[in-house]
Amino acid sequence: MKSFKQFLSESVTIQGDFTGNMYIGGSSQEPRQVGENYVADVMWNGSLYRMELTCEGMPSNKELSEQLQSEYPGAIVHNIYPVQEGSVNITRTKRYHPSKLDWV
Repeated sequence: MKSFKQFLSESVTIQGDFTGNMYIGGSSQEPRQVGENYVADVMWNGSLYRMELTCEGMPSNKELSEQLQSEYPGAIVHNIYPVQEGSVNITRTKRYHPSKLDWV
């Protein structure tokens, strides 16, 4: 049987996540890098596009337009907005259609 001092000297880690899982043990898991979601309005080839991005921090307009030049030459970033939903990866792109007054 353990003495009281041995019992107090042990370390137990209790962790949980937002999906309801609980982890109990002596060693902690490696934390995962979580990206944030942003939406950018980009002008390219005379059309306005809305791009959804995932990156670790909010890029500046200049940084994002420099990164887009290889795939979208001449692209101009107008605004970047943080998304309220829970390296830059473009997940979805929409183009503004002025006659429909909607994003297509």
